[in-house]
Amino acid sequence: VKAVTETAKTEIKSYSDAVKKGTRSDSITIQKLEDAVKTVVKSEERERCVVMFGMPEEVGENVLHESVGKLLEEIAPSHDTSRSGTSCSRIGRKRPDISRPVRVCFTDRTSAYSVLRNSSKLKNSERFSKVFISPDRTPAEREERRKLVAALKEKVRTEPQQYHYLK
Repeated sequence: VKAVTETAKTEIKSYSDAVKKGTRSDSITIQKLEDAVKTVVKSEERERCVVMFGMPEEVGENVLHESVGKLLEEIAPSHDTSRSGTSCSRIGRKRPDISRPVRVCFTDRTSAYSVLRNSSKLKNSERFSKVFISPDRTPAEREERRKLVAALKEKVRTEPQQYHYLK
């Protein structure tokens, strides 16, 4: 993390110097560049993560890691959670009778895409048939998706003879 931070700082300074030489106005500041780099870093981190809904709420961090490992074995048997550096944690506050989503982060985005691609195999699972896996989205992306799904449901209701889907 420190190496990435130092690299980002160095690149921000070099971009800042280039921008100062190339423009006459002070419209681009170091703060704007830092914000842009932070946004890119967060976006890349989200690409390496998935969110699992419907995972049974169990006590203990090791139990959660084991459950996620078993789920990953069912949908991608070649995926070894101990080797890949998978980390997982619950999102939100604990409430009775509600299972919180689980955010699972991988070391690379290829693993996350593989899990998303194979997530339909969970339908046939005895233990994890009620688990749904989605990409890790920002709050703005979640809101946009919510609106799209609502529009899709309305379209299905008004035009039931047609086939509708989200891209």
